[in-house]
Amino acid sequence: MNESDEVMIHRRMKRIEGTSEFQADWGKVTITLNAIPNYAGGKGCPDEILTVAVKFAILGTDVELSIPVLIEGEKSGYSNAVTDLRKFCERSISGEQNSYLEIPMVVIGGRNYRRLKPLEGNVKARFTRTQIPRRMIN
Repeated sequence: MNESDEVMIHRRMKRIEGTSEFQADWGKVTITLNAIPNYAGGKGCPDEILTVAVKFAILGTDVELSIPVLIEGEKSGYSNAVTDLRKFCERSISGEQNSYLEIPMVVIGGRNYRRLKPLEGNVKARFTRTQIPRRMIN
């Protein structure tokens, strides 16, 4: 995909970027959408990453999770996008690229509250895919 299409995708994602809060019966929930252009330097696999961060309190501690939504522009459609998806997975495992995936774990035990050091590990993920027409970014 040429750069102007990648820029158009990023502009479209910037329109929905931001933070919203709502009050549930059990507490406040904050959802943040962040558009990250990933096409600079020719290594864009995918072209854009929209992170969805959700924050809420549970069992007396704040829990925050982050999920990446991978956005790939391909003139030929979804078949060529699979190559970029595989590159994204390989690069995130090697540490060359941030995966933007953060899975919280609450450990119940001990006598004191402690914020523990984050750990990194590999997980198997399922990528649900949807193809939309190019006119959706105009």
